[in-house]
Amino acid sequence: MKEWKEVEEVQEIKEEPKEIKEEVKEIKEEVREIRIDNFDKIRILELDACTNCGECIKWCPVIEAAPELTLSISPPAKIRKLKKILTAQYGLRRILFGKKDNFFNRLFRTPTITKEDMEHFIIDVYACTTCRQCHMVCPAHIETVELWERVRRSLVDAEYGPLENHKALILSSRAYDDPWQQPRSNRARWTKVAKKEGRIKEVPKTIKPPQGLAPPNPPIKRKF
Repeated sequence: MKEWKEVEEVQEIKEEPKEIKEEVKEIKEEVREIRIDNFDKIRILELDACTNCGECIKWCPVIEAAPELTLSISPPAKIRKLKKILTAQYGLRRILFGKKDNFFNRLFRTPTITKEDMEHFIIDVYACTTCRQCHMVCPAHIETVELWERVRRSLVDAEYGPLENHKALILSSRAYDDPWQQPRSNRARWTKVAKKEGRIKEVPKTIKPPQGLAPPNPPIKRKF
């Protein structure tokens, strides 16, 4: 009986690596591809235009507020991660050897992206305030805001978005036509508060947009 138990324990130990490999395969399969057709040729070329000079890091307001996040949310860091993702999903080695884990992908060390890598990248992309400061100081004049917006569009198209903290804003916009989760009747409430505090003399009866202001663009219909 003791020998039989020892044999069973040895078999369990030998079977563990197979289970681990299956878990790794499942993780890799869960990583959905982001649409590369959302990036034009200029955006693709700009990924290689970054010189990692670090000038944008000096002026980023998010990094100034949270310097411990410099290595993850800085524009050079996000560009490196984006290049890794696109190479892993659309690179030459991936095209030649396929998307599945096989001998050639392991031999030529084809880059791979895990679900955890993608989740971290998504958080870093949405940490950007799109203030455009990094573009203004970039010596290569990379259109960073345009790049991040296209990345976000690709993430939403791949059903990585909206994020959990964005869902309430979407529901509010559908219900009240605003992201503040307040009914339409409360839109002019600020005028009463402003009059009470002396910021305005009278509560306007109608709020009109400034002259020359173009009407808002029609909302883009997206499936969430």
